[in-house]
Amino acid sequence: MIKLEHEYLYKLLELPQEARHLLDRYGAERTQEIPKDIYCKLFVREKWDEGVKELQSYLGDDSAGMKILWEQLDILCCYTYGEYVKRGISEEIFAATMKFCTRFLYGHYAVHGTFKYVWAWWFPRQMTLQEFRLGALEYEFVDGREREIAIHIPSDADMSMGSIQASLSAFCSFRETYYEDWKDVRLTCDTWMLMPELREFLSVNSRIVAFQELFQIDQIDREATWYMEWIYPGHDTANDSLQEKTVLQRALKQYLLNGKKFGVAKGHMFLPGR
Repeated sequence: MIKLEHEYLYKLLELPQEARHLLDRYGAERTQEIPKDIYCKLFVREKWDEGVKELQSYLGDDSAGMKILWEQLDILCCYTYGEYVKRGISEEIFAATMKFCTRFLYGHYAVHGTFKYVWAWWFPRQMTLQEFRLGALEYEFVDGREREIAIHIPSDADMSMGSIQASLSAFCSFRETYYEDWKDVRLTCDTWMLMPELREFLSVNSRIVAFQELFQIDQIDREATWYMEWIYPGHDTANDSLQEKTVLQRALKQYLLNGKKFGVAKGHMFLPGR
């Protein structure tokens, strides 16, 4: 069985030194393994939320989230990395995918001035080889009531059309090599970036507007508010304190303060099997 050392993983993911120190301290003091019934739930999509909540309860006080981050990274070391090697998926894709946690650690620091891990509920996707980052975008193989491949847009994604097309091309090759039975499954994206109002706020040359052209919109949820944390980091409600650093922030702020609802939209595209 292939097992990755924690220290090597931390370097590979370029984790911040302060977080590494906290992870090492917890690892040195750790005396118990995750109970098997909790561990198993982390590998079943329908039980992810339950498993993460039970793990958080089992670990006790974990204000910075470093205990649960260590446990999830340990699964990468003991299971996930070995599966990548077994399937022939490159270490480059492994690192790009798992830097999810690095990105959010730095993201929290940028807003709050502290390193804190609050995305344990999402990480099972990467741990169980159901989500991969290929270039600018992430692709999640969702084998639910209906199969779909959900596109996710990382906060550091290069949204230029050349970069997006390169990512889609890389995904086609990846799917053909490792998930051939998914070749006819449509790609979806559930994001604020597909909201039609953005065409009012942004120029026709906007990268976001160009991204919208790739999709057919299926539904719009104007009650959703989670877009706030992406457009206005650190804010969850509309008020006068919202940032106005970008054209989008300024336009959307006025839109919201006028009592209008924004939201998120879900659309789909098809990529031909090759």
